[in-house]
Amino acid sequence: MSSSPPMPELRARFDAAGGKPAYVRAMFDRISGVYDLMNRVMTGGMDGRWRAFAARQVALRAGEHALDLGCGTGDMAIAIARHSPPDTRIVGVDFSEGMLEIGRRKLARRGLSERIELRQGDVLRLDLPDDAFDAVCSAWLARNLSDIPAGFREMRRVTRPGGRVVCLEMSHPYNPIFNWGYHLYFDRLVPLLGGLIGKSADAYSYLPSSVVSHPDAPTLKGIMEDAGWEDARYYYLLGGVVAVHVATNPAAPSRA
Repeated sequence: MSSSPPMPELRARFDAAGGKPAYVRAMFDRISGVYDLMNRVMTGGMDGRWRAFAARQVALRAGEHALDLGCGTGDMAIAIARHSPPDTRIVGVDFSEGMLEIGRRKLARRGLSERIELRQGDVLRLDLPDDAFDAVCSAWLARNLSDIPAGFREMRRVTRPGGRVVCLEMSHPYNPIFNWGYHLYFDRLVPLLGGLIGKSADAYSYLPSSVVSHPDAPTLKGIMEDAGWEDARYYYLLGGVVAVHVATNPAAPSRA
């Protein structure tokens, strides 16, 4: 399955909110208080395992710095810190202040405020210098971007030559029977859970809708390569429900 335009109903939501970025920001501000709980419920607790797998792909060495884009409440940044030497540092960027507030409290409770800094910002226009990080990562970000290719170009801009990118995202199961059950769960049950637990069925109906229009794993790999990343590859988790993409920023000084 390749990338496709947003569904008409989803497009109408974006238009009413003033565009996809405005809709997504308001949605995450609204659900920030239940976001972590809903992640655990929706995935049966497997989201932690998926982040741990992605964090191991980031593979920070002593003294290195990572950038976590769309950091939300900080769980991916925390996973990277847990799988990295103690002198590594992580900067997280998200445009939802509601999510960041919860993330900062979480870091303080865990004693990680000195290692992880959370900032508000726009992933497509980062207020960060070129070649600033040894690795850049994201979890559940790509399908929320209004321009995925631009997102990967911006990630490459702030990654040093030879550095790496890791992208953890929902994908499309490759087994037709498993794919049917997956969509039944996300299309029908997830919005119901969102209404019962998060009091926001609207927000959690966005999840399956956003996955439908998101590129499949091979297509996303191609988008990363077109943005200038090299040695791009992906790993399917849970039969393709989730994909983790990994690539390297070329060591050559020229940029696309």
